[in-house]
Amino acid sequence: MPPPSAISHVLELCLYVKDIQKSNTFYTSILGLQPEELKPAILKERMSVFPVGNTTILLFTLGQTNEDVYPIPSQPDLCVPKHGPEEKVMKALVEGGEQLRQHYCLAVETKAEALQWEKYLKEKGVECHGKMEWPRGGYSVYFLDPDGHVGEIASRGIWAHW
Repeated sequence: MPPPSAISHVLELCLYVKDIQKSNTFYTSILGLQPEELKPAILKERMSVFPVGNTTILLFTLGQTNEDVYPIPSQPDLCVPKHGPEEKVMKALVEGGEQLRQHYCLAVETKAEALQWEKYLKEKGVECHGKMEWPRGGYSVYFLDPDGHVGEIASRGIWAHW
């Protein structure tokens, strides 16, 4: 039996962060992303939501997603399951200074735009840790966010579909 329908796109990308405010500052003031307002406001300590085209970048505070959430107590079959690093991994991340180094890539149309981003990031004091000219003509620049996640800004030409 085939799948019931085609998958249209990746809706959410999740990154785990140690300091949600520090990460929010990076994603808003450096990358220029605008957070979606969360209700209730208490969620701001747990997570941040950044719409990017048809995708959403979710920042979750480490340790805030390790229990199932039942948002409607009268409907216990509705549940957001726990996710994120296991306890021993989280302890190493928080107490031991280890990093997950998750990766994400943000798209721009042209190589010129990617090169402009590379210059901009350097001007903002963000160290660029790598760059790549791809066989299909694309260009990528790599950088680290405050938690050591590896961000990439890439132009068309890195994949057959992009």
